Amino acid sequence: MTIFKHSFPVLLLLVLSFYTYHSYDQFPEVIVTAVIFLPVVMFLLTLGLSVHFNRSTVFFYVILIAATNMALGMGLISTYLGYALFSIAIPALFLVYTLLPERGVFSANAAPAYGILFTTLFITFVLALMSPEWLRYLLLIDWLPARYFDWTPLPQSILLLFVLLFITMLVLSFVRPSPHMFAATGMLILLMVQLHAGATSRSLNIFTSAAFLLCLYAILQESWRMAYLDELTELPARRALREKFQQVSGVYTVAMIDVDHFKKFNDTYGHDTGDAVLRMIAGKLSKVTGGGVSYRYGGEEFSVIFNGRDVRDAHTHLEKLREAIASSLFVVNRKSRRKNDNSRPNKNNKTVTITVSIGVADSTASVNSPWDVLKLADKALYRAKNKGRNCICT
Repeated sequence: MTIFKHSFPVLLLLVLSFYTYHSYDQFPEVIVTAVIFLPVVMFLLTLGLSVHFNRSTVFFYVILIAATNMALGMGLISTYLGYALFSIAIPALFLVYTLLPERGVFSANAAPAYGILFTTLFITFVLALMSPEWLRYLLLIDWLPARYFDWTPLPQSILLLFVLLFITMLVLSFVRPSPHMFAATGMLILLMVQLHAGATSRSLNIFTSAAFLLCLYAILQESWRMAYLDELTELPARRALREKFQQVSGVYTVAMIDVDHFKKFNDTYGHDTGDAVLRMIAGKLSKVTGGGVSYRYGGEEFSVIFNGRDVRDAHTHLEKLREAIASSLFVVNRKSRRKNDNSRPNKNNKTVTITVSIGVADSTASVNSPWDVLKLADKALYRAKNKGRNCICT
């Protein structure tokens, strides 16, 4: 389901771009004239947003897409070998920037990324200028009968590289599914298609604009993630909870969940281990049954919203959640403890039991807003902690 959600917008845009390319001659002249300016507008928009949000990966995507458009549209590639080398360099750089971590656009940490870009383009230019015979043989020779490849101007070696790069990006998309990864895969496809289609105004306008749209989609998705998802646990954060409260009505249940003795655990094993505990609990919360939606409220506190369920209905699912957390042994790596903590020797890894206390309330009480229900759930949480923890109170 997650893969489909992330890939569907990208697939839809790819289908629309291919349809527009093949139906280009059927569009009214006013639309065709407007499309000519679209790549420039999209370039300025995506470049500005990537700089504004300091997204170095998308920034370099924009540069590579623009470089492809300029090189083809302005006739900067004058030889067949140069065309082949450029067709290698751009997709290869695209994969490199996908794998590189975010370093900011104009920071010292981004210097290697700029070095890779300029070094690759310089080597490409020099090799195209020198045109060594061994390179011409390697890249331009037909390994298979030429009649099977008369549909493209690209050499067979470049087509093979395209296939390998596409498979690599596709595997990365399924291994690390995210809107950004699928958008990057879509951009790579459009770049390859652009290099295949050549320097026609139709392909330059449509495929370049579509690639910039995917850059914009990646920026907006990343901005949404930063605003609405908690970075540590990947659960929706309090802002998402606030918007959820604006939508709920009728009967609903709010549960407040607190990790038992978390401060003591942090003091004993260190904050890195404490963060690992929160990620483990978040993993359990993300799988809560009964249609519950989990949020990180703050610190070691979480919230779960059951829309359309009262306390009695939600209690069963919360009890399953509590038992699932209590029965999962957490492995503590002693090496991750604070270095200045010498109270215990650094022995082998040990397992500990993590428990949570839960307070629950629903909208059937005399309340004015979901925040009032949350306050009632918070009071019930304190009763659960005073009762001995590792239990549910209403």
